[in-house]
This record gives sequence, structure tokens and C-alpha cells, in this order.
Amino acid sequence: MSALMLTAGVCSPVLAEEATMAEPDWSFVSSATLASDNIFRGQSQTWGKPAVLLGVEVDHKSGLYAGLAAANVSDHWLPGAHVEIDYYGGYRDKLPGAASVVAYDVGMIYYTYPGGANWDQSDFPSKSNSLNTLEAYVALTYDWLTFKTGRAMTEYWGWSTNNSPVNGGFAGDLGAGVTGNTRGSYYYELDANYALNDSWSLIGQAGRQVIHNATGLDINYYKAGVNKAFDAGWSVQAAYSWTSEPDAYKDFVSLRNGLRGNPSDSDVAKDVFLVSITKAF
Repeated sequence: MSALMLTAGVCSPVLAEEATMAEPDWSFVSSATLASDNIFRGQSQTWGKPAVLLGVEVDHKSGLYAGLAAANVSDHWLPGAHVEIDYYGGYRDKLPGAASVVAYDVGMIYYTYPGGANWDQSDFPSKSNSLNTLEAYVALTYDWLTFKTGRAMTEYWGWSTNNSPVNGGFAGDLGAGVTGNTRGSYYYELDANYALNDSWSLIGQAGRQVIHNATGLDINYYKAGVNKAFDAGWSVQAAYSWTSEPDAYKDFVSLRNGLRGNPSDSDVAKDVFLVSITKAF
């Protein structure tokens, strides 16, 4: 659940000017990030541990793009998984006519977990439920604000009544859990990236994840911070992440061993201060 999607379509003024002068048919962007935690929609994918995130994207001047992102994850949270590889693709452009100040982005992303694809590698066995998840998304960007929404086209990371039921699936809230097929789960979020000058920017995020056919699992998530860009593609970011912290995600029992007690349970949606360093290529 860690989408490191590169935003080649959102350029700095300098890059935009260069692109106008001589726009190539194809362009490539890539990056590597070292982060203190891997937070995805308010939840830690690494059980509170550091993360390495890698990404590469190819873009065509028509607006078509495709990319790949990879990161380490924890099998405490994602049964049997240690690595996540995401494949995504879509189309970016500006709205026509007077609305051309607004850019849009439509696409799909497929989250995969080599070596940890099924819930049968946890204490909640279910060979029919795969972690691999396909989402469709659409985004609209105006100036420094982006609204994005997406919908799961498969079960939501394999969550089902087999492995995440009411009265047993979540130790923090026994009344919470899945009551049916989670296909159709959706999220919406507002992201901000406000440039203070050529090197400093303020970042923010507010979103909500809704789990289809479930109770007590929906979560609101937020982030606020600052980003500092340096020469040669380096940048540093510091941010604070917090959530509505549903009880279901407190004392979340490790899916590696099914035991309670530190470090076998964790509040995966707790408030956390994040730092990261990124190198863009």
C-alpha cells in the first residue's frame, strides 16, 4: 500500500520552460527516497520502521505515462510480504478551453507483493484472498492544489470475512471488521504543494479511506510539512502525519505470529513525525 507515483507532469517553472523550448517525444524520471517510515493513507506499511522507496516513470508528450514503484514493507502488516512493487499507467493533460488552468490525470495502479501474495501466509489462512490490489484513479490539479479519488477494482488488499471479520479480525475493536466483499472500497484526498520560493514549499494532505462492506474500518488521514529542494535533484522533507485513529487499528496484532505484546502488536495508524531524503534523477 505504498504508492510512490512520480509526478513528471507537474514541472517546476524552469523545467516547464525547457520543455517548451524543445519538448522530446519521450521523457524519463526516476527517484530514490529514504524515509523514517512508509505511511500510506495514514497507516504504517513498515511497522514503524524506515523505508526505501524507488520509482521510475516514462512519459510521452501526448500525455500517456507508465511507471513502476517499489518499497520495503512489513509482514507484520502485510502477511508474508517484504517488498511491494506497484505498476501504474494513465493519461495526463489539461482540460480544454477556458478550463485549461485545470490539469487532469486518469489511470490505474496495481499493487503487488512478490512472495506474499496470499493471506494463507498469516494466522488467518485464506488462499482465495490475494494482497495484490488494482485501483483506478482520477485527479484534478489547479495551481498548487490536487484533488484525487480512487476505487478498488479488486478486494481491498485481500480483506474479507475470511481474514478480517467482525468479532475477531481486529483486536483493538472487536465490533469492527469486514461484512462482505471489499471490492469497491474508495478514497478521496486533497493534496497541497505550495511553493514559498524556488527551494522551499509547504505540503499538506487530507483524505478519507472508506472500506466497502465493513464497519469501524474507515479512516481519515492528514499530513502537514515542509519540503526543501537542493541542487542536483536532492530534497529533504519533514512532516507530521495523523489520523482519526479508529480503535480497530490500535493494538493491531502482528500477522507474522498472531501474538500480542510488543513488538507483536502496534498502533498502525498512530500520529508520527516523518523525515525523508530524496534524490531525483
